Amino acid sequence: MKRQTKVTTPHSSLVHRLYLSFLKYYPWLLVTAIASLFLFPSTLLTPVSSSPDPRVETAFREVKVHYSKYPKILVFIANKDDRGKGKLIAVNTKKGKIDGAYRALSGVGGEENQRMLGPIPSQSKIKQPHYKVDVIPLTLSNPGIAGKFYKINPHMINVRGKTRGDFGIHADRNVPGTAGCIGIESEKEWVEFKALMLDYQRAGLRQIPLLVSYR
Repeated sequence: MKRQTKVTTPHSSLVHRLYLSFLKYYPWLLVTAIASLFLFPSTLLTPVSSSPDPRVETAFREVKVHYSKYPKILVFIANKDDRGKGKLIAVNTKKGKIDGAYRALSGVGGEENQRMLGPIPSQSKIKQPHYKVDVIPLTLSNPGIAGKFYKINPHMINVRGKTRGDFGIHADRNVPGTAGCIGIESEKEWVEFKALMLDYQRAGLRQIPLLVSYR
């Protein structure tokens, strides 16, 4: 019997490479697309802007996070000119999906180096690849917190010669705004966030990276 030889055409080779590239980048394309639904749902009605929110892509470009090392990442994307209001997004890097998105704010309207006023500085301002959030919370009685407090590390940072720190994620209680912590505005979403962090804790996680990005 005559032996058959498989012939690979340039066209089929190109298709195969494109397919492999799609598999490689598909999870992040999915992440950015879903994040844009949470951040700017109205843009879906505008045909001019069909691309996902570029700030999500920028935040991920700022740090090269290895999938197996960091299966979960928190991303805080906000407008510091609007009292630091935005979204805290929990990203599942393994599955390329959003675990949760929560309306949140940081600061009361100020610069990133202003104590008690400004929002939590972006990691690029403190020359760190990312922050780290403790999955197991503290319980504090401060009027503006009054409950669970997920500590953000490092404890103290330096921003343009000014020392800031003692940041965490908590419910935004008392009066609107924080001293630089990330405050989740909705009580319902706060309960959902605590449940998600408990799931992370049960999965064996103790700290997860936090990326901060402002427009």
